[in-house]
This record gives sequence, structure tokens and C-alpha cells, in this order.
Amino acid sequence: MVLQNISFTTETPMCLLSNIISDNKLAIIFLRNNKKIIAKVKAFDKHFNLVLENIREIWNENNKNGKLTFKERHIGKMILRGDSIILILPLKIYEGS
Repeated sequence: MVLQNISFTTETPMCLLSNIISDNKLAIIFLRNNKKIIAKVKAFDKHFNLVLENIREIWNENNKNGKLTFKERHIGKMILRGDSIILILPLKIYEGS
């Protein structure tokens, strides 16, 4: 078994998450269930499980008339399992602005 020393350079996904945390930025996270989350990332692990705060979950639903309606809810804190994540993008909005 060979252990690898992984350094967080600017080319790794782990570095992107580290920069989001250290720069106090918000992130938009696209999920497999077609929902989006805008939140502050507090911590993560090698499986991309995320600890999130001040979460805004956004999705669309079809109502009885066939119209698409926008839905949103706020969640204080959560742990998001990494295998449900499709894409993570840093927002240019900082927490508290």
C-alpha cells in the first residue's frame, strides 16, 4: 500500500473548497435531485461531504395546473453527502454582504 501526500494546489478540487472557506465566500451547489443550494461551506472531507451553514435550498415544482413554480426554503445547518453533489461553484458574494 502506497500512501500519497496530497497537496492542495490551485489545480485540485480540494483547493477550490479550501479557498471558498478561507475567503468566506458563499457557494452554489448543484445536486443530483435537480435542486440547488446556496450556502456557506464550513468544512469538507475527502468524499466531498460538506458541512454547510445558512443554507438556501432552491427548486422548481409543477403545480396542479401544469405551471412551473419556484420553491425555496432556509435551513440553518446541515451535512450534505458528497455523492449527491454534481457541481460546486464559488459565488462572488461574501457572507454578510
